[in-house]
Amino acid sequence: MAKKKKNKMDRTWDIVDDYMKKFEKMMNKASKDIKKADVGCSSHVLGSVMIRFISTNMANYYDINKVRELFQDILDEESTHAVIKAKQDRENCTLDTPKGRRYN
Repeated sequence: MAKKKKNKMDRTWDIVDDYMKKFEKMMNKASKDIKKADVGCSSHVLGSVMIRFISTNMANYYDINKVRELFQDILDEESTHAVIKAKQDRENCTLDTPKGRRYN
């Protein structure tokens, strides 16, 4: 049976997925190395520098307004997910009173 040839988008996402896995490993290693060095910061400093590097390259390649809109969309999506998760966590939380009553 012949193997189905992947389309361009599938091949692109395979490459992106591969590099994102490498990035995740790198961030985990950086977190361990920074913690071991006991320098008083977290691996988020690496993420911040990378975001600055990536955004600068994107701004040089794309229109700056397009980059700003992309970053704003990403922040909006993340904050929406955080609000939804917080609401779900609050709904799932119950408090026990001394009399054994539960409040949601």
